[in-house]
Amino acid sequence: MIRIKSTLSKKDKQIINTLLYNLNDAFSDFYITKNNLRYYIKENLDLLYQLLHKGDKIIFDENGIGVILGWADKSPRKYLRLLTKDEKIADKLVKNINWNVTEELYCKIKKINPLKNILLRNKWKYIGNRGKEILLKREKIDIITTENKYD
Repeated sequence: MIRIKSTLSKKDKQIINTLLYNLNDAFSDFYITKNNLRYYIKENLDLLYQLLHKGDKIIFDENGIGVILGWADKSPRKYLRLLTKDEKIADKLVKNINWNVTEELYCKIKKINPLKNILLRNKWKYIGNRGKEILLKREKIDIITTENKYD
């Protein structure tokens, strides 16, 4: 079951700790940027939990994890970081994010990372080249309610 949260229980933290221990960050794209420094999430779990407590979001199941960063430091840009066992899991997480997170999102990943293709298939757009990395963006999703749908 996919869960999206800002605050975590002890059980959630145990699941995430185990998950991160077992997942390989082959492309070194699973990081947090603070003061222009990259902190790899697997090595800085306390920082991740601190940011989640302040408002960032995490989406996870037993096979993958995504972190949406930017709420905690009130950044105008919210960044997605994904780490999964395989592309099928990544696709499920991205679809769930697209359904549950309406804000404009960005993702900076290595050009050779296969997650790039999954994001592009799920309404993310190529924004620019950043050397060995690319920047992708998903536009803000406007929620149409039944009240204004027929205006």
